[in-house]
Amino acid sequence: MVFFLRRIAFESLLALIVLASAAGCGRRSETNSPADLPFAYVQRDCGPADGEALTFYFTQKQSQSGEYEEPFVEISINENLPRSAPLDYSVESGKYAILASRCRIPGRCDTATSGTLHLDTFRPGKGATGVYELHFGDGSIEKGAFDATWAVPKQPLLCG
Repeated sequence: MVFFLRRIAFESLLALIVLASAAGCGRRSETNSPADLPFAYVQRDCGPADGEALTFYFTQKQSQSGEYEEPFVEISINENLPRSAPLDYSVESGKYAILASRCRIPGRCDTATSGTLHLDTFRPGKGATGVYELHFGDGSIEKGAFDATWAVPKQPLLCG
């Protein structure tokens, strides 16, 4: 009888472990599809050292003024700004050449730990096309293809 109870307890524990692992795996593989963030914009910006930068925004809502509401994904190129394409950029933790974040609710953004931005085309003042993939500390991934519209913010850009 004791052997029988131990066997049932062992099998139940094993089943719980398998279910918990499967549930955790589902959360870690979150991915935004282009349908989740259908609008893409690119605009001139100021980088972290107050130099010229180029920022991409991927949003759920359309913007007319260069201001974006959450949720959105943001990727800023702060060094080696594109003049033409194709070009590849890498997001690397601890480096400021390319910065990326995901803002799901107002005032709360997560910084990407790694990722890539590939520009297929880049036309200053007109737009850009390409793909991005960003990895976050919780194991989730944001990725998508884009056709970004050139945006001009309401406020004049004064870097430096």
